[in-house]
Amino acid sequence: MINSAYQLFNKGSFRTLSFLLAIVITICFFFNINQFSTNLRSAHPSAILFIIWSLGIGWSHGIGFEIRNAFFKLIFMPVLGYVGMFLAIYLSWLS
Repeated sequence: MINSAYQLFNKGSFRTLSFLLAIVITICFFFNINQFSTNLRSAHPSAILFIIWSLGIGWSHGIGFEIRNAFFKLIFMPVLGYVGMFLAIYLSWLS
């Protein structure tokens, strides 16, 4: 079940989306564009850790890293990465 769920998002267009979102959010973190990092100060620390975890998922999925172990496929599921990256966008720019 984990393998089939992982394979739903293991396609080229989703990899491109992961890569582009990871690049944009990482640049916003480093250069503090539109006070991105400053706006995340008011967020809960576990949300910040989840956002950083999702950036790692986005980078590893976006560059094409193949995960073979089912346990690590569950932990590095691209859906979790998308949720975290969109959470970062919501917390810093839309709220």
